[in-house]
Amino acid sequence: MSPSLEAQVLQWFDLALEQPASERGAWLVAQVLPEAVSERVLRLIDAEATLGDFLAEVVEVPNSGDFPRVGERLGSYELVRQLDAGGMGVVFLARRADEIYEQQVAIKLIRPLHLSAAPAFRRELVARFETERVLLARLSHPNVARILDGGSTAAGIPYLVMEFVDGVALNKYCDAQALDVGERLRLFRKVCDGVQEAHRHLIVHRDLKPENILVGADGEPRLLDFGIARTLDQAGGFASGAATALTAMTPAYASPEQVRHEPLTTSSDVYSLGVVLYQLLSGTRPYSLEGLSPAQAERRVCEAEPASLRKAVQQAEMSDDARRRRHAQLDTDLDRIVCKAMHKDGSRRYASAQEFAADLQRYLDGQPVLAHPDSRTYRAAKFIGRHRLGSAAAALAIAAIVAAAGVAVWQAHAARRSADDMRQVNAFLLDVLKLSDPFASGSELTLSQALDSAAQTIDKRFSGRPDLSADIRFGIGYSMLSRNRIEAAEKQLSIALAESESAFGKNDIRTLRILEGVAGVRQEQGRMGDAEATFKEAIARIEASGQQRDPLYFLVLGNLGNLALVREDYRTADDFLRQAIALPDAPKAPSPDHAAALSNLAQAAHGLLDYQRADRLYRESQAEFAQLFPEGNPDQAILLNNRAVLADDRGDKRESLALHRQSLAMRRKVFGGEHPMIAVALYNVARKAAELGDKSIALDSAREATQMADRVFTEPNSRHASAHITLAQAQILNGDLAAAANALKRAREILAAVPEPTPSVVEYLEKTYARLCAVSALPASAVTECTAEAGTSVATKK
Repeated sequence: MSPSLEAQVLQWFDLALEQPASERGAWLVAQVLPEAVSERVLRLIDAEATLGDFLAEVVEVPNSGDFPRVGERLGSYELVRQLDAGGMGVVFLARRADEIYEQQVAIKLIRPLHLSAAPAFRRELVARFETERVLLARLSHPNVARILDGGSTAAGIPYLVMEFVDGVALNKYCDAQALDVGERLRLFRKVCDGVQEAHRHLIVHRDLKPENILVGADGEPRLLDFGIARTLDQAGGFASGAATALTAMTPAYASPEQVRHEPLTTSSDVYSLGVVLYQLLSGTRPYSLEGLSPAQAERRVCEAEPASLRKAVQQAEMSDDARRRRHAQLDTDLDRIVCKAMHKDGSRRYASAQEFAADLQRYLDGQPVLAHPDSRTYRAAKFIGRHRLGSAAAALAIAAIVAAAGVAVWQAHAARRSADDMRQVNAFLLDVLKLSDPFASGSELTLSQALDSAAQTIDKRFSGRPDLSADIRFGIGYSMLSRNRIEAAEKQLSIALAESESAFGKNDIRTLRILEGVAGVRQEQGRMGDAEATFKEAIARIEASGQQRDPLYFLVLGNLGNLALVREDYRTADDFLRQAIALPDAPKAPSPDHAAALSNLAQAAHGLLDYQRADRLYRESQAEFAQLFPEGNPDQAILLNNRAVLADDRGDKRESLALHRQSLAMRRKVFGGEHPMIAVALYNVARKAAELGDKSIALDSAREATQMADRVFTEPNSRHASAHITLAQAQILNGDLAAAANALKRAREILAAVPEPTPSVVEYLEKTYARLCAVSALPASAVTECTAEAGTSVATKK
């Protein structure tokens, strides 16, 4: 096992140990982890359970040598009892045993379960212990636990002898002593002093959290566990050779640059100090990472803004009296101090732990603090950088709203009413922006979420003004549709259509654009017949009013072709798409609409088995997309998927799998979080891997696909069913027949609720049922049920 993989195992094992012993296995299974990591951690959890109190009895640890037990001596010290055990080390309480003088110490050794690790990884662990000894020897500060000695056991296990701090974690001490906010800040300043001492020696702790800051009976906090600390060179980066493959950390307290595994400076410790202070003041951590995959946790740490301290206090576990007292002691300056320390951009945090402590002292002295909120321009730029896709969709909605304001002003009959219209729309836009401002709302909403919230106020704010509200609803409704919020989109677009027809007439181009949006909702709902009728109604109105030169005409013809592709009516799709591309005013190359039209026409040719024309059109489309979007976009991801299907139909399954993986990678990149397109790409990879006999990839991808599909498909959908069918296929390949039967049953239930299920998905379900039935190892009762299910599937809907 490589050191980097072993490091992942170590990190997840450490997190698992934080769970109750009886729940560790179930907790780990709930995480989305690579199979190799998950299996290794499960084995370690099992091994941990078998050890029990390994200090009280002899336990065989394969290839680990003789691990010390209670009562044994290490140098001048005798082990008394175990104090703690983490993913890497075990800490004992020990006492001086040479009778020269009385002294209690803490002795830390490498955890026995890791002594049989790969040689390279074991060398990393030993190097880490040696680094910790060297680092601590350089520090001498009342708020940093001191190193006293070190060595190795007879079996070669390295150990550290440290000052024993008989104390409790910082947050628990503050709560047990019922400290008020001022007392917490004064205690926390001492923690900053200890961190500053480490930074003065060019040491970054990298794992600051309450459990590594113990407060003794004397009320003094002390920093512990420099086991993953690193030294910096004078230029501010890690010293040569200091960084290793071991990057264990506590994600809930780690800085954005740390979870992204980027080079660290002392600014990363300042961020972690900010998280600790947030927890001390609010009673809860700024982010909940429980149950998240590493990628999801990284996105939350790097993108989400925490709630204000006062808002967080309302969610904390404390008595009502304590909550009221704490709430009364928190104010805007404290929010600003914490926000500055925890800024996503390291250059905008406090320059040092000392500067952080100094600002807290200014606050305690009643002086103005250095922390100030970011400018709106800075926050807007950073927001868009973090949410490119969501911001683009929401920006389209905002653009539509602004355009609506311009149209309303132009059409107004009096200057006074024009000015009033503009003020109303501007006020609405400002309220949307306020909702996405964490300093105004207490927590950051995405711009898309802010639009959704603002939509609830349209009836009240624009009562009696359908000329304004129709276009605003259209912009918001289309944004909702692009984000798969189908029900909400249907509500806004349906109302917008009625308002637009009332204000502008049935054949006004603004009304027809909304009608096209309503047709798109019908298609996403699986109501293909209704969608087709609505698209055709839009075409008829455009033609009747002589507006064929408007870009909407090309769009609706193309969407009718897309609808036919979904229904696998390739001849009809080819007809509509050819008609759209042949329009005199159709988009020309290079343009996104032209490239997308070529891609859809290629898919139609593919469905008509004209593989040569399909391959030519796919390649032309891909070249045009690559020119327009070098970093990729959703249409390119779809095109890669379609090329994968074409490669499969031409008999090149490995090329097909490679293209499916490229499509999945691009979808993850452009969509960021969870999305139906990612779920589809996942089960496509799983399906192709299963056909090639790759059991592991097939099962992992299918499981992730179904889990995501269950969350993102809010309406019955053939693609949702297809994910469960693919999972069944992978489970059959892996010999889990009972699970496969359950997955197929779930797929059949989903398809039964789809008004017009896709024919190929129905066929896929039947074939997978037949395969399950043909497996000879299936129990007789299951075979009977399987055969019955196959015969009564949704085939009647074909």
